[in-house]
Amino acid sequence: MADPYDEEEKPLDPAVVRVQERLRRLMLIAGLTLGLGLLAVLAGIVYRIVITDPGGSAALPKDAATPTVSLSGLGLEPGARIVSSAMDGNRLSLTFADDTGTSVVIFEMPAMTVVGRLRVTAD
Repeated sequence: MADPYDEEEKPLDPAVVRVQERLRRLMLIAGLTLGLGLLAVLAGIVYRIVITDPGGSAALPKDAATPTVSLSGLGLEPGARIVSSAMDGNRLSLTFADDTGTSVVIFEMPAMTVVGRLRVTAD
């Protein structure tokens, strides 16, 4: 019995050769399209990481004065304590709790001006 792997390969039909060439071209186009897509995604990620918000707040100089806010200046009880904080853009929200209830004070950064206040009491 003859081994089929020992036989020499027969030349392909010219129509099959044309189909193979067309398939190679289409696979090359698909590969290049996929590569360009991946490069575009990576470029978008790098852009988001490297480029900062152009309208963002600038860093304060090292010798800038640190604003100090007293609890009584905010209208809070002397025993009030901070229970949570949150930041959204240039706004800082501090939640204070004391014996009579909870207060939320919203500051505009970096000047630390009070732009909102909410008092919740237990009746």
